[in-house]
Amino acid sequence: MAMRCLLSRLNCKEYKNWIKAGYCLSLLKSSLQTFIESEMKSFHQRLCREIPQGLPRTRCQCKARGKQFNPACPVCVEWKKIILKHHTNKNGEIHWGNCKPSLWPTNYWEVAKVYMPRGHADTAGPQLCDAAALLNLINACDRFREFNQSKVREVIKCRNELMHSSDMNVSSNWLKDFGQRLQNLIFEFRHVPGIHDEGKRIQEVLKSDWLVEDFGYEVDGLVMESTQTHEEIPMLIMYETEQQLIQQLLKEIYLQIEEQVEEQESLSEKDFDSVQKVKAFLSEHVDLQSNLQATLEKLDILQRTHVSLEGEGCP
Repeated sequence: MAMRCLLSRLNCKEYKNWIKAGYCLSLLKSSLQTFIESEMKSFHQRLCREIPQGLPRTRCQCKARGKQFNPACPVCVEWKKIILKHHTNKNGEIHWGNCKPSLWPTNYWEVAKVYMPRGHADTAGPQLCDAAALLNLINACDRFREFNQSKVREVIKCRNELMHSSDMNVSSNWLKDFGQRLQNLIFEFRHVPGIHDEGKRIQEVLKSDWLVEDFGYEVDGLVMESTQTHEEIPMLIMYETEQQLIQQLLKEIYLQIEEQVEEQESLSEKDFDSVQKVKAFLSEHVDLQSNLQATLEKLDILQRTHVSLEGEGCP
């Protein structure tokens, strides 16, 4: 019964499209990590040279919270100015809470995280980031202004649509358009080592059926590696990608509700429906629910906190 349920789920075309898109983003992310690490280390060295010399040396106890950061020491005052100088969204939302300001002079990644969306305080480097974090970094930091930012934003938009699809289905037309936008972006970064090969793999993924059969897991389409073994079939890739995507989806929901709790905002009907849809989906698929139980419990606790605050009269 469980196997039939698994096969039915993984062979649903629109759901499989959702997984394929997520896997393509994973390939894109992998191809950009080393490049971004190198660029941000160089960028950090440049910023260090821009910080005025001879600043008073005091022990930094500055802390950032959410979108607010009011530095108390002269070093952080200057670092905030420099970071904003190179931020392309100076008047928009900047999630200072992603980083530890006291580490800006010595840790390049603590600076990089200022250019990312909320929720990346615990990521210690590009290898631990998802595609959204890296793409938003490229879009928000003028270190990457040589690239066509509209093409970066197009892929960010597609990624957000993917994560905001609470039924976890996307059409074949959407997937085709997404694939073209990915290829446009890859062309922008064509000088990055390895990204051309990843672009070819992405095309293979989008063209393949990833048909999973009950007998022997036969697959129509993609061959991931020339050294592929029987255990490294697309069904396993699909299953792992599926769990990663749902984990990201739950994280997005969690961060959204957490922000509403902090700002004492009500949970919209749309947001509430999204949570219920995901929970209903997981309740029908025990294998997924068991693997994501800890995340679900964390989300339930936050939801109860939100409901409790609303009951106490928060606007």
